[in-house]
Amino acid sequence: MSTFAVFGMTEHFAREEARKKTPTTIGKTELTPSQWLAAVESRAEKTMLSSRVVQLSSLFDAPQFAEQYIALLRKAGKSRDLKIRAKVKVEAPATGGGKKKAPSTTWRDVA
Repeated sequence: MSTFAVFGMTEHFAREEARKKTPTTIGKTELTPSQWLAAVESRAEKTMLSSRVVQLSSLFDAPQFAEQYIALLRKAGKSRDLKIRAKVKVEAPATGGGKKKAPSTTWRDVA
């Protein structure tokens, strides 16, 4: 059975990530709260403009549930590159000695 998830980027996720990763000091100087908020917003905007995508949802059993989740994300705010991906097993090719490597899993876009 395949599992499906929604990948992309939302403004909310970018802002939350920026809050976690933006330091409160630059060198030895402490940022004021307004300077820190400006740095957070700048970092969030930079993330939204980049091409990076992350898994936004938990796993779903069927793609129609992921489609419903995408509809909710679009209503909730600014988002980009929302896609449904399925987790699939990839068979590793045999090595020169005839041994097969264990299959790995990867995410593939659903058409």
